[in-house]
Amino acid sequence: MKKLGDNIRVLRKESGLSIRKLSLRIKISHNTLAAYERNVVIPTVPNAVKICEFFKVPIEFLVYGKTTIKNVFKDNELLALANDVIELKDDESLELAKKYMKKLIDNFNEKKKLIDEVE
Repeated sequence: MKKLGDNIRVLRKESGLSIRKLSLRIKISHNTLAAYERNVVIPTVPNAVKICEFFKVPIEFLVYGKTTIKNVFKDNELLALANDVIELKDDESLELAKKYMKKLIDNFNEKKKLIDEVE
């Protein structure tokens, strides 16, 4: 399991920000952020929340380096299907799954739009 500071570094680098630029945006000193990234200090809860809100990730990302989708789904069957899609290994299968899901959502939205127009 990655350490919390490593996960902060990944988020920052993926956003193309220096420690100093990130510190200015989230109002945490650059020295404190650098200490977090070196895993010398663990972020306080308020600072962890600031970081997560800025990068739009749940707190669990800082802790685990990934997010779980369990909390997103209320329907266990839908959760199982989503997990199956995540487990697809080849790009072609993933792209096909995304295509079908987008089409399903588009069709649902179109149907809803037509019903709203009739009413």
